[in-house]
Amino acid sequence: MSLCLLAVDPCKYLKTCSSLLLLGSYSSLLLCVCSLFSRYGSGDGERVVTENSPTADITNNPRVARLVQAEAAVLEAGGCCLRLAGLYNLQRGAHNFWITSGKPIGTPKDGLINLLHYDDAAGACLAALRSGPKVCTGKTFLISDSNPLSRYEICQSALQAKAYQDYNMPTFTEDGEQKMDLGKVYDGTRSNEALNWAPKTKSFDDFMKNNA
Repeated sequence: MSLCLLAVDPCKYLKTCSSLLLLGSYSSLLLCVCSLFSRYGSGDGERVVTENSPTADITNNPRVARLVQAEAAVLEAGGCCLRLAGLYNLQRGAHNFWITSGKPIGTPKDGLINLLHYDDAAGACLAALRSGPKVCTGKTFLISDSNPLSRYEICQSALQAKAYQDYNMPTFTEDGEQKMDLGKVYDGTRSNEALNWAPKTKSFDDFMKNNA
């Protein structure tokens, strides 16, 4: 039996994975982890990251530590991990909160966000399960649409859609040039090739234009 686990709460990653692995009844275990925080650290230094790039220092970030440990448990058991970029659809995602909350956004407007449509996340999971143990056992894959946008660009794109026609551009209260923490760019080329997968929604901007 194969099991696909989508981890949403990082506090439960390790506990959930450990419990499932103790059952020992799964022929393959696929852990999909959402990009709720920066597992690769800040934007300083190396800007482009792949599935093989080092993660952030787990000694200084308990949330990252739980995620990395959960991934390690799955990989050691012969499973595989899909690291998902920021998930979205029309009304779910960071853009919806930023635009509809009516509150200032306390992060740099030029900070980059890697993105992935929910349907493409599901498609990548199915591709991994279809690829089987020869391709996936003990491997980590990085899944995104390869078109990161800044927070400002995300809101700009979302405002094209009919669902947000009555809203305005939110205010960003931190200066990215001063913070110099502009995020990472995900390069999932090798993952896409290994899984024989590509996103159907090419970019967040395309998706919002199609919903205009």
